[in-house]
Amino acid sequence: MKKAYQSNWFSGLLALLFALLLFFNANSEGNSGNTASTSQVYDEMVYNVPVQLKYDEDQYFVSGYEDTVAVHLSSANRIQLNLETNEDTRNFQVVADLTNVSLGTTEVPLRVTGLSSAVSAELETKTITVTIEKKVTKSFEVEAKIPDSFDAEGYKVDTVSISPKTVEITTGEETMAEIAQVVAPLSNVTQSADTINQTVNVQALDSKGQVLSIENPAPQVKVTVKLSLPKKEVSLRFTATGTPPADVGSFTFDASTSVVEISGSNSVLETIDTLEVPIDVSGVRTTTKQTVMIPATGDYTIDPDEVEVTINPIYSRSGSGSSNTWTIDDSSTSVGGNGSSSSSSETSSEDESTTDTTENSEASTDQSADSPN
Repeated sequence: MKKAYQSNWFSGLLALLFALLLFFNANSEGNSGNTASTSQVYDEMVYNVPVQLKYDEDQYFVSGYEDTVAVHLSSANRIQLNLETNEDTRNFQVVADLTNVSLGTTEVPLRVTGLSSAVSAELETKTITVTIEKKVTKSFEVEAKIPDSFDAEGYKVDTVSISPKTVEITTGEETMAEIAQVVAPLSNVTQSADTINQTVNVQALDSKGQVLSIENPAPQVKVTVKLSLPKKEVSLRFTATGTPPADVGSFTFDASTSVVEISGSNSVLETIDTLEVPIDVSGVRTTTKQTVMIPATGDYTIDPDEVEVTINPIYSRSGSGSSNTWTIDDSSTSVGGNGSSSSSSETSSEDESTTDTTENSEASTDQSADSPN
């Protein structure tokens, strides 16, 4: 009896030990899983973050530095990281403190401020080089800067007007002494435009034509330039379009002019010798006049831009027993009423042949009447 009691006690103790072992093992796995889930770190690289300069803007002018940097952000909190990554919701700034920096060119450190404690940041560029000068302002007369491509394309500048003609330039004291010219740089224009109207930011140039740093945004001026474009005479070629009547074999075209003048850049004019003018001949059975616009692209202009055309239908010969093929070729096009067609020539030849045969028959009859029996 004593042995049975001892056996039950031993079995119970053994079961308790197994239960405790399973309990601690399960808790250990759960804690391990929680640790793994909270240890995940998210990373984002943010580019073009503006550099904020801290200095007395009324007294000094700062130039020569990179105004944006890249920042590497990391956090275990994905939501907070997304807020700092988004430009519209971020709280941090990249700052360069120049309050105690001397005049001249020097290297200053960058630091991140305003960042959430849940996010860490590392700057890809840790310092910037700046030039600090005393701030000054001076008035300059503005000149238009014409692109070099104008000469190559054959443009001739007739008149130039700038408004306002004089602007105030703010920059550093030493930079101001280097300014040789203030210009309004024009960009390229449409190849068929004879007038340029552009509003542009002015630039300050040194004696070598290099662009100098001035206050941003720079003053703006409106520039109007009137140009003379290169011109060229080209011929017109008329082509028939549409659906003609079934019994019309061809057409001739008499035009008020066969040559027009086009204006544009040299690179465009060099590619054009002839302009094709489509003429709609649908349903045309009698001589008809049309005023036709000459097709043009935005690369050139045409003078005149329309032409009066007389359409002359030429009917097919009847009784041929074969289907007619409607064709228009260059030989059937004329200007000023001098047109001719192959169809009319063939008809004329046939008539002459018939006349000659009739005359020969009459001559033969006369000879038979005069001969002796």
